[in-house]
Amino acid sequence: MNNKTRPTLIYVIVALTALTVTRAQAIYFLFTLEMFGGTSPDEWLGPWVTDSILGIMLPLVIYFILNGSGMKTWALIIVYSALGSFDYANGLVTEWLHPLPEETAGRMLVFSALAATLTFQIVATYLLFQDKAVGHFFKQNH
Repeated sequence: MNNKTRPTLIYVIVALTALTVTRAQAIYFLFTLEMFGGTSPDEWLGPWVTDSILGIMLPLVIYFILNGSGMKTWALIIVYSALGSFDYANGLVTEWLHPLPEETAGRMLVFSALAATLTFQIVATYLLFQDKAVGHFFKQNH
């Protein structure tokens, strides 16, 4: 599908998804966990592993949002977005129960960043169910 036939909504979904790029940096935070001799609580292992995997997948997911078609591609992007939302919510709970040390990141920064990116991810997931987005993946004219 060429750029002229892509609905604007697809670019909004791409932008919202791209705003979650900071999750890729979690791979570097893994080495700050207590189990590796760092000061960050080990409870962050799960959220940071998930962040790292989703962050590495981000360029491919954006490519599929722009150029993919079919039910499997659409479903894959929805699963990616839903897992991303769950991961951010898990990060919020983890910060609440096992806060990161101040030298890693301040509490307000962690909460506000996770809340913002959770919102971006939820909105992107919601938009994927709109007629124009569905039509993009199923190559219908809307």
